[in-house]
Amino acid sequence: MKNKILAVMLTIILITPLYSCAGGKGKLVSVPSFVGMKIRDAEKLAEEKGLLIKVVGTEFSKEFPIDYIVTQEPNPHVLVKEGRIINVTISNGPPKVEVPDFTGMDFGDAQELIYEKRLVIGKIEEVSDPNVKVGIILEQEPSPKTLVEEETPINLKISKGVLGQVPSVIGLSLEEAKSQVITSGYTIGKVMEKRNPAYPSGIVWNQDPAPLTYASSGSSVDLVVNP
Repeated sequence: MKNKILAVMLTIILITPLYSCAGGKGKLVSVPSFVGMKIRDAEKLAEEKGLLIKVVGTEFSKEFPIDYIVTQEPNPHVLVKEGRIINVTISNGPPKVEVPDFTGMDFGDAQELIYEKRLVIGKIEEVSDPNVKVGIILEQEPSPKTLVEEETPINLKISKGVLGQVPSVIGLSLEEAKSQVITSGYTIGKVMEKRNPAYPSGIVWNQDPAPLTYASSGSSVDLVVNP
């Protein structure tokens, strides 16, 4: 008789925890996947499942908009007791970049800085400005110190100096050609000797840029002279 009583008591002791887990406060719940949900929607779903949502941090994310859940702990489908707190981090949106001040910079230097800041070059507009040398940035959009998302286009206005008409120096002596190029506001570039039987020795018979084309003031003109 004592053995039977002991057996019954032992059985009750063993099965009691199972009943306590199956009902009441000890009920097990499968954790839903909250990642990708808006925080308010996740809180509502958690309440329906008898769980609680706690925001433990934020992070930048290109994948999820602001206030959407990026990570969770415990992971989805894990069995937990009712009332369990689910820790989540939410998105602050895409990373932000402070736009540098590009005005006054050479375009080549600005281009490197744009790529370094994970931005992209947008619309380029050339503007004639006699007071600013060619290739210098005059204006930009967005303005300096504006916070923007990565890969935002930066629109630039760049000085093209003053365009003038390149003089024709073909048929002149080398010295005469040089003098006319400099007088017209340009500089002498490469001077190359190349034979052309149609021209006398010492006469310029080709040039680059071509005669009467337009080029920025101060740019160089290459000359080809018959040796």
